[in-house]
Amino acid sequence: MPRPPEAAREAPMLEPLGPQHAAALYEVLADPTLYRFLDYGPPPSAQHLRDVYTRLARGAPEGSGQVWINWAILDAGNPAGYVQATVVPAKGEAWLAYVLGARYQGRGHATRACEALMSHVGAARWLATVEHDNAASIALLGRLGFRAASGEETSGRDLTPTERLYVR
Repeated sequence: MPRPPEAAREAPMLEPLGPQHAAALYEVLADPTLYRFLDYGPPPSAQHLRDVYTRLARGAPEGSGQVWINWAILDAGNPAGYVQATVVPAKGEAWLAYVLGARYQGRGHATRACEALMSHVGAARWLATVEHDNAASIALLGRLGFRAASGEETSGRDLTPTERLYVR
């Protein structure tokens, strides 16, 4: 699994997400308020996260044409959330996603983590989906240089009625 660049290890520190993060991230990610804008709910257990992170650490399924990069975001050594990219090399694009614990939000951690990941991956085109009323994530995507996708760019994408596609 690709390692975060050295610069990304400075506040917040990033490291490859793995089963060793499950117990601490379960405490962070169990907060139901984090899922207001997501299409899934809190993890049912630390063991569930351990299983998920074990699968993610193995990477994308063979033959999928994807590369998965998943990094834990650490604040003073404490897991604060994660940032991930699903890279599709054949298309020169990557999908960005992130979740940051409520007590770590508003301090620039997600912005710095996303910047580090995007710089490390270097995809020609970045995409992200966000719920239309998720002002904080829309602002974050704006800081990262994303813009709302055009109708042509969203054509053929499997978006829910309330999701919006952002591109960079």
